[in-house]
Amino acid sequence: MTEGEVVEQLVNFTSILLVGVSVIFSIISAYVVALNYFIGEANLAARLAAFAFLTLILGMLFVVMYGAQATQAGLIERLHELQTMGQLTAAGRAAMHNAEGGTLSVDNIVKTCVWTGLGLVYAGLIYLTFVHRWRPDVVNVAVQTRARP
Repeated sequence: MTEGEVVEQLVNFTSILLVGVSVIFSIISAYVVALNYFIGEANLAARLAAFAFLTLILGMLFVVMYGAQATQAGLIERLHELQTMGQLTAAGRAAMHNAEGGTLSVDNIVKTCVWTGLGLVYAGLIYLTFVHRWRPDVVNVAVQTRARP
């Protein structure tokens, strides 16, 4: 794999990461809406089933993200191989710096934010599903006909 192919795949990895995060937050948003209108008033068994389904979906997405993270590490390792052969250009060195710039590398900051954020959101969803007492925002409206004068 050439340096150009590796850098292209690293850029694709960033796009995939952003799409994955947006899908996760779309699922979480839909779940919170469902909590407000349906699940929040449901019995415990229904809430457990809904939360188990949410956990399954988020778990699959987490596994995909973890696999992508491992693939990204392999791409960075390929850049190391190219560097030892003296074939690394400025673009490859920049990609390596993003990945390995110490504890404040771009990749480490993004990984920390994503995993910490997802953990906090999951904890919040546990609270919202099982502890919070939902009062739906639905206003009952009765349709009445007016008597004509």
